[in-house]
Amino acid sequence: MLKKLIQPFLKNEKCFILAYDHGSNKNPEIFKYQSANPTYIFELAKNINATGIVLNKGIAEIYSQTSYKTPLIIKLDTKSENTNIPTLICSVEYAKKLGAKAIGYTIYFGSEYEAEQIKVFSELVEQAHSLNIAAILWAYVVLPSWKVDNDVENLLFAFRQSYELGADLVKIHNPNGSVNISELHALIPNLPISMRGGEPTDNKDLLIWIKESLAKGIDGFIIGRNLWQKENATEIGKQIYKIVFEKNI
Repeated sequence: MLKKLIQPFLKNEKCFILAYDHGSNKNPEIFKYQSANPTYIFELAKNINATGIVLNKGIAEIYSQTSYKTPLIIKLDTKSENTNIPTLICSVEYAKKLGAKAIGYTIYFGSEYEAEQIKVFSELVEQAHSLNIAAILWAYVVLPSWKVDNDVENLLFAFRQSYELGADLVKIHNPNGSVNISELHALIPNLPISMRGGEPTDNKDLLIWIKESLAKGIDGFIIGRNLWQKENATEIGKQIYKIVFEKNI
């Protein structure tokens, strides 16, 4: 872990990152309102002052030809909903060429692919750090059925593994109260922990969840569908920004 490399994505040691890597692993019906248009997403990230934007290679190629300044994270892997087979779709070198300040990769701890993914991510971290870009790990703990595993021991193992492998930021499933965030920070000191946004929820519930997660010690959020699937995404995004970064909200 090289904390300096993740700094472009942090403000006051917190992050609010807009994720838009879903098109390679979800059915097209996820795109609501204007969200099928990448330019709409680029503009959304700008208008809500997101501290980062997550894109797949193809959309990142478009982004690299624009004047938008939101720090870029390129997701190097994907997984089809139909097969659940993780696949590497971009190299660290090409991500760097496109202007990425970080790469992202997923390990499905508990799945049959765990060992191979640990090996791959270990190599990606070395490549990323040698190019002075950060490595962000989507640390998802799953059961053999691919449902989220909230077993405390399994979660703690996955988070410590993230730390040992050299991740600069870790993204986790909502642990649903099964894990004490302060316990996580003690286990992985100086490694920022971000929460995924998950399935779209009611605006009020989303904002309450943001506040409660921050109160528990979460360091930020990587949110996609739960924001850009909303008709009033910019308005809600600005409210999230205020909650994460401005005091007394």
